[in-house]
Order: sequence, then structure tokens, then C-alpha cells
Amino acid sequence: MFLQFHPYSILLAGSAATTLLAAIIVLRRSAPGSTTLGAMLLAMFVWSSTYALTWAFVGLEEKILWLKLMYFGVGAVPTLFLVFTLKITHNSHWLSLRNIALLCIEPLVTVLFVWGANQLLFEQIILGWKNGFTTMHISRGVWFWVNTVYSYTLILAAFAVLTVSSIRANFIFRKQYLLVLGGSIAPLLFSVYTQMQYSSLHDLDLAPISFGISGIVYTYTLLRHQFMDLLPVARSRLIENMSDGVLVLDAQGRIVDINPAMLEILTGKPAAFIGKNASEIMNDWADMNDIIRENDDTRTELRLRHEPSRYMDLRMTPLFDARGDLNGRIIVFRDITYRKKVEKDLVSANERLHTQLIEIGQLQGQLREQAIRDPLTDLFNRRYLDETLERELSRAEREGYPLCIVMMDIDHFKDVNDVYGHEAGDIVLKSLADMVTVHSRHGDFACRYGGEEFVLVMPNISRETATERAMELHGTIKELNIPYGIFNLSVTISMGITCYPDHGDTKVELLRTSDKALYQAKHEGRNRVSVYREAQTGIV
Repeated sequence: MFLQFHPYSILLAGSAATTLLAAIIVLRRSAPGSTTLGAMLLAMFVWSSTYALTWAFVGLEEKILWLKLMYFGVGAVPTLFLVFTLKITHNSHWLSLRNIALLCIEPLVTVLFVWGANQLLFEQIILGWKNGFTTMHISRGVWFWVNTVYSYTLILAAFAVLTVSSIRANFIFRKQYLLVLGGSIAPLLFSVYTQMQYSSLHDLDLAPISFGISGIVYTYTLLRHQFMDLLPVARSRLIENMSDGVLVLDAQGRIVDINPAMLEILTGKPAAFIGKNASEIMNDWADMNDIIRENDDTRTELRLRHEPSRYMDLRMTPLFDARGDLNGRIIVFRDITYRKKVEKDLVSANERLHTQLIEIGQLQGQLREQAIRDPLTDLFNRRYLDETLERELSRAEREGYPLCIVMMDIDHFKDVNDVYGHEAGDIVLKSLADMVTVHSRHGDFACRYGGEEFVLVMPNISRETATERAMELHGTIKELNIPYGIFNLSVTISMGITCYPDHGDTKVELLRTSDKALYQAKHEGRNRVSVYREAQTGIV
């Protein structure tokens, strides 16, 4: 069982973590509809997290297992979204046991098909390979489209209910409905785009990636706009039993009514406040006097000087009589200390997630470098040569330019190790690697082929120019003195040159002919440069 750090799995994991956090926040509320919304967010978490694991695992069997588990979330989300919409729009009378049972039939059948007859959903699932990662290529079956149409029907029905309810609702509920609509439309748009561009997206479903957006919007609506907190109850019962503090002022700013929750905030008895000017009672609250004098709807946040500090969300609404004259003001104080803490924790969690994503990207880059670099010389290794030479040859063929390879071998390198030790040999190898790098053009790449052998690949260069550059590098290495303790080490090098397309048009042929040219240079007495020729006569 092997894992791969696919970028899609990282994005999906971030979306799943955000959705889970939103579900926890929602389920801590006791307002009507919060349980259904929390369940829907948990289903989104199941969908996005299991989908992330289908991209994270390498083997086909593990991918299929998580794909099957994903359908518990896939089947639940549309149904829960419709139920949630009906509850918050006060249409719960449609949610009879019979109707709920009918809504659950298709998702249950889909889950049964996934685990029992999944060829109805997926005609074929094969393992593919793209950009160094294993992927699943899925051919979608008849029931997949049945489930898709059913899910879209439920979602569109929920959108219709939200739209109609927002038109009929007062401004408070309308704003909440529109925020829910805005937070829910992103997954639908991403899903529709996925279905339209399924082939070009290479089997990637974008909808689960967008669940984090919905979770953030729902949490923002819940915490910032008191989503699902307003209930259609009698005014007197509402005021007396509200957890929010309520002050009712007359036109002169005097307190005429106060509820128990506000008394707790002010820490006093009603007789101590009724009839007094609000500015006197709250004269140490920053900006309070300016707020009381406002004649427009006002909303702000206050920090109370308590130990520990408390934060209040303040809403002031002016009250006008039938002639439009100011008759008073109603001020609602909501304790948002916990929300502030949650927001701070959420920001910290997002910052940590962002930092972790950066670290993962850096680690992936480091692992990639370690996989393609020789640890001693820091040149590319043979694996990189095998991968890149094929690509460079394809580009040379496509654009019609030559490509030359220089294979190098240090003469009598064993003598350096035998006389001075392997440490001296390592220093010689690193010094020659640095010299080859310095004499390489932008676009060339040098590799350690093995032992004391190096390969320099030079795209878009003629045989004559490549030979001149090889001769120049050969002369520089010949005159090189490498300090090692009290010694100055010097070595010579033999080089073999081969070119595409004159000496071969495949990677295997070019490496073979460059090796033959190098062997010819060794055979001719070492310390020289040889260009490959069919007859292998003459030294250039």
C-alpha cells in the first residue's frame, strides 16, 4: 500500500479540513436546521476526504475502495441540501416521513450499486499514469448519469425554493437566503464544468475542491449574520428570553426597556437603568455616544473592558412613527467573544495549512532534486539522462536541429584512488564536474554517467562547434591543478563525441556511438577528443 503526494489530493485535503471545521462549528449551535446543515457538511467532508485518498493512493485496488466509500457522501449531499433548504425557509411541512423515504430511495440504490453492481456506474476503471502519478481512468455507466440527473434535480429544486423564499422574505431573511445560495452555487458550477470538460480534466471532479468554499460561506453566515438564529415567536417572549442584550431608547436616548441579558452585560438591576440616558450608563464604551446619535441602521463591534475581555456585536435600529419622525432606537448586543476566538483559530488553522502546503511543495521539490541529482558531484544522474535525452531528441526532430553528446572518462582514475585515497578521488570528480558545468551553455545538461564517466548533452549545436567546445574543455582540464593537502593533483580526460542525426536518431544509438568514440580515444592513447565515425578511423 503506497501513497503519492498528488497536488489534487493536497487541495482536496485542504477542502475536507475546512469543511470538517465548518461542520464542527455548525453542530455546536442549537438553532433549527443546524443539525441538517452539520450533517450535510459532514457528508461533504466524507466526499472530499475519500476523494483525496483516491488520488493519494498508488494502487488501483485502494483507489477503487476509496471511490466506493466516497459514494456515501455523494449520495447524501444533494438530499441533505434539499432538506436543509426546506427547513430554513420554513417549509418543513413538506418533510413528511413518506417524502423523506422517497428522497432516500435513489441514493440508497446508488450506494448498493456501487458495492454490488458497480459496472452500472462505472463501465471500466483502469489505472493510468500522468506526470509521474498513478491515476484512475473511469468510463461512466448508465446509472452514473441517472444519479447525476437526480442530484442536479434536487439541487435545482433547493435553489428554486431559496430564490422564491428570498423574494417573499423580509430583508433579514432575504440576506441570509442569498448568502446560502451564493455559498451553495460554487459546487454546482464546478460540478457542471467537470461534466462538460471531463476528458480535458483527466477524470478530476472539481466539485469536492469547492466544498471548502461553501463551508467558509456557511460559517461566515452563521457567525456574522446570525443565520438560523431568528425564530417567528411572539415579540414579548422573544425580547425576554433572548440571549442577546436589548436596549430600547426613546428619542432623547433614555432607556425605556431592557431585557435580562442586557442586565447581565451591564451588571445591575432594571431600576438602576430605566429612565437614565444611555450615554451616562455606557460612557466608558468607546464610540457609544456617536452610535446613539445615529439616525440610520448601524452595526459595529465593541470590546468591553472586562477581565477577560468580551466582544460585542452591536446593532442599532432607529424607530420612526407614522409621520417619519424619530421615535426611539433599539440596540441589540450580541456576545461574540466565542466567535472571535473561533475566527482567530480559523485564521491560525488556515495559516498553518498554508504553511504546510508550502512546506510540502518545498519537500516535493527537494525530493525531485534528490531523485535526479548525483549526491557527490551535484550533476544530474543517469536516471535524469534517460528521461531528458528522449525529450530533447523529440524536440530536435520536431524543430529540425542537431544535438551532440560528449562522453568523458578520466584517464587512469584508479591510480588517483590507489595513490592518494578515495577522498582525493572524490575531490577530483567534484572539481571536474564543476569545470564541465562552467563550460556548459544554458540549455546544455551534464550528467554523471557512472564512476568517473560524465556525459554532456548539447542541443542545437553543430558537430564542428561541439568539437571546438569539447577541445576547449579538454585543454582546460589538462591544465587544471587540484589542491589536495600538500599535493596538486592533475588528471587528463578522454572524450568521445557523437551527433544526432548523423550518428543515430535514438537515445540508445547515440549513447552507444558516443561510448565507441570514447573507446577510440582511449585506444588511440587517451588524453584526446574523438568524433565518432562508422569506420572509427582518424582522431579529431
